[in-house]
Amino acid sequence: MNPKMLKGALLLRRNLIVLLISFIFFNNILFSLPFFNLWFASPVQYIIGLPLHQFTTFMMSLLVYAGFVAQSLTSSKFRKEFEQRELVGGIKKIHEESRQNAKILKRKLEYSAQARLDNVMREADEIVHSFMTGDRNYLKVRTVQQALKLTSAYVKLADMFRIRSLASGNERISQLAKRINTNSSNLNTVRDSGVASELKKVIEADERMIESLKNEKLELERIDARLQYMESTLGMLKYNVISNLESEDFLNNLETEVIEADALNSVLNDHYEERREGQRLRF
Repeated sequence: MNPKMLKGALLLRRNLIVLLISFIFFNNILFSLPFFNLWFASPVQYIIGLPLHQFTTFMMSLLVYAGFVAQSLTSSKFRKEFEQRELVGGIKKIHEESRQNAKILKRKLEYSAQARLDNVMREADEIVHSFMTGDRNYLKVRTVQQALKLTSAYVKLADMFRIRSLASGNERISQLAKRINTNSSNLNTVRDSGVASELKKVIEADERMIESLKNEKLELERIDARLQYMESTLGMLKYNVISNLESEDFLNNLETEVIEADALNSVLNDHYEERREGQRLRF
């Protein structure tokens, strides 16, 4: 049995009201009958530390309450309402987590990236609002869930793009190229073989660094293209959800995109951690 469903049945307002009414009924009405007066004349006056009257009242009320709880658990209406509450609660939770992560990320972004992030979160807000206020069906539920997963993946990818952008840039390439030119000129004039050997090593290291930065720049361009594609997809999602134009094919494509985005985030994060570890070991 689902523990959450059991908890929902136990705390269902109807069942709690039944428990209260049962207690009042047994305590004030039923036990005024002659039969129960004879029962309470029993030599046993206490059970588990409670007066016999209170213990019997409590147990009979609990028995009625348990019957109503059991009825709730077998009710298709209750199960459907419970599933809807869980579904809505899960969607709200994912959306709120994305909003919190986006809020933290926004403080670290430059203006243009902030504007793009704000637009994505507005699209997500409108998708969730449409879901909460409109009709719900299987396709819409699955589409909204995947849309929020895509939003979460976008926030993570945008953060990784920001981190890797800080470590690259044309300025660094220009500085390295300038140092290569300077050392190459010095290499043509130096006569000491030891110094010449060290200069060659520095030039080779700088050339490798430039090549690495160029590759990083290309990868950043690919990441940015992916972010733009995700932004476009979320815009289309908003239109489909609001207009009730969900389809099985579109949902399948969306699920594939979410999987690819998560995989890309994982790979980029692994590469970043490996690079950081490599730099740490060198120093």
